[in-house]
Formats: sequence, C-alpha cells, structure tokens
Amino acid sequence: MHKHWVWLTTRKGVGTRGRAALLELYGTAERIYELKEDDYLRTEGFDRRWLESLLDKSLDEAEAILRDCDNEEIDLLTCADERYPNRLKNIADPPALLYYKGTLPDFDREAAIAVVGSRRCSAYGLMYAKQFGRQIANSGGIVVSGGARGIDTMALKGALDSTMPVVAVMGCGLDIDYPRENHFLFQKIIQHGCILSEYPPKTNPERGHFPVRNRILSGLSLGVLVVEAPEKSGALITADLALQQGRDVFAIPGNIGVKHCSGSNRLIREGAYMVEDGWEVLREYAHFFPDKLSDGRSKEALQRIYQTRFGMSLPVYSPVTFSEDGDKKVVDNPERKTYSDEKEPPAVLAGDESTVFALLSDQPVHCDELTAKSGLPARNVTAALTLLQIKGRAQKLPGNYYKRK
Repeated sequence: MHKHWVWLTTRKGVGTRGRAALLELYGTAERIYELKEDDYLRTEGFDRRWLESLLDKSLDEAEAILRDCDNEEIDLLTCADERYPNRLKNIADPPALLYYKGTLPDFDREAAIAVVGSRRCSAYGLMYAKQFGRQIANSGGIVVSGGARGIDTMALKGALDSTMPVVAVMGCGLDIDYPRENHFLFQKIIQHGCILSEYPPKTNPERGHFPVRNRILSGLSLGVLVVEAPEKSGALITADLALQQGRDVFAIPGNIGVKHCSGSNRLIREGAYMVEDGWEVLREYAHFFPDKLSDGRSKEALQRIYQTRFGMSLPVYSPVTFSEDGDKKVVDNPERKTYSDEKEPPAVLAGDESTVFALLSDQPVHCDELTAKSGLPARNVTAALTLLQIKGRAQKLPGNYYKRK
C-alpha cells in the first residue's frame, strides 16, 4: 500500500541513499514497516543510526499526506511499480516514491533530455534556452527541466511549442507554485506532460532540496544540456551527477569573460559536447529511436515523425512554427560572395592537435586511449579534441569516443 511507502520516505535521518539501501536489504516498504528491532539488528549491512526512526510505526503522517494527495489530485508512483522508469531506477540513489500531476511519459521508450542553467542569466541564455527547448521537442525529444526562473522556465516554454510531452521536476511539494509567477506555466505542463517531485504536498522549497532534486533530472534523461551557467551553480551539479550516472553532457558555447558563461564554457573545455542547435543533441540518439527522432528544423521531417508517432498528419493548428532558413531573416544574412568556387583547404594542424589527429581514424577511439597513446596530459588531449571539432576535423561520439570527420 502507498501509506507504507510514504511512511518510509518520511523517516528522519535515513536519507535517499539510506532508503535505497533498506530497499536493497528488505525488498519493499511493507516489509521494512513490519520488521521489529531484532530483525533490523540481525541484518548484515543495517545502519544502527536508522533504528530509532524505523521503530516509529505511526502512520498518521502518511495518511495525512495521502489525504492531501487526494485533495490536490496528485498521483503516486513507487519504485516497485512497473511504470517506474528503469532509467531512473538504475542510478545510485533512486527516489523510492514519486509524486506527480499530469500524464507520466514512458521515459524508457523516449529520448528525454534535461535542459538546465542559471536562474540569473543573460538575454543570450534566455533566447537559446527557449530555442533549444523548442528544437529538441520538435525533433521528437522530451524536455525535462527544473521549473526555476531563468533558463529552466524558458526551456520549458520553448518545449511547449510542440506536440511532445514536457516534464518539470520540482524541489518542493506539487501543491506549491515555486516560483509563484510560474503558476500558469505549471498548469500548462500538467496538460501536456507532468510535474513531479519526490517531496510530499506542503513541503516548502528549501535550499537543500534542489541539489538532491537534480539527480532525478539527470536520472530520467539520456543526456543533460547546460545552456548557460556560472561556476559553482546548480546546473554544474546536475552535469556532474549526469557523468556519475553515465549520461552525456552537452553545453552551448557562451561569451568569453562573461561570468554567466564561465561554468558552461569550462564543461566544453573538459570534454562536454559543444552543440549549436537542438537536433545536434538528439542526433546522438537517433539510432536508438529511428522512428521517433528526426531533424525538427525541417517541416517535412517533423510531419514524418508526427505520422509515425500518432498515425496522422501534422495538424494545421499545431503551435510549432517554421521558417525556410532556421528562423534567420535573409536580409540579416546576405549570401557571402567568394573569390573562388574551390573548396577551402583544411586548416594546417600543429602541436598537440597534430599529435592527436594522427591517432584518429574512421574507427571510434576512446579519449583515454588517445591520452595513453599520445603521451600528453589528459587536459591537453581534451583541448586538442575540442579544437579539432571546431575545425571540422574530428567528431565526438557517445561514450567519449572520437573519430576523424
């Protein structure tokens, strides 16, 4: 029953990793509830610090939470439920219980991408957060974000200009609008996807909740896109969690010397995928979802994906908008005239770039292998690979593999 799962998740001093360990030891919340002191103490691997909290068998708090869920039309999903995403279940400390409003997507069958960034961001960051959110959704991906001010909000708004579900992961109870100005945004997300949280109703948005929440953002997703982030930001915490969970990390290049972009630019220097549009993110997973992903910058491609997914043509009332040249005005981008029709010769490589390029071939090579064979420091290899990508001489593949381009 759900009340035992709510009881388990409200045990003080146990924490997310403690709950995961208890479920590993005993299997279900009902079993954990039924055990007595001697049962706990006889179990190898049991932490005595959990004992006092687990011996409190009162279900009053759990029953009150369930009444609040009924009143707020909040659904619950336990990690023992068949609908619980395996992608999330396989992280080190999956939430034992999720609260959600709306329709929960089948994450394991979809290309979900977490889009994160700073609350305090530039106009540049806001513009590209919305653009990337829209392009990822138009290309068949599910945008997952945190619902905070700034980058999160704009990414969600961009994704809502599509037919795809949109998901916001909250750091508070789902009966609390945080930030308050996003009330109508959250209502729209509920209609076109869901909002979810591991925190029960009436839980305030405390500062410590958000770093914990970030593991769910990355855990539900195939990759994390950092739009714009300074050093020591929550977005970089999410990127670190993504790497620990074996997820890919993408970043949008920002202006050099600008504080808002320093963290995201560092990610690129350290090997994150540098991307310039939403399809570049989803293209990494197109071979896993051949019938679901297509370049959403093209109206024809989007019509094909809509036909495949829903068995009907793209409706004329679709909120998705298109342009013939990627939303660029011809008058702002006049055709460049060249002095010759010949293809520009490739840039001459030297130093570390030349060394690393010589080790690349048409077959994928892991970054660690390149470091070992080149004899260069890892940071030099990473920097050389980034420059080779910029010059169009190398291509990064999933899993930190590279090949010649």
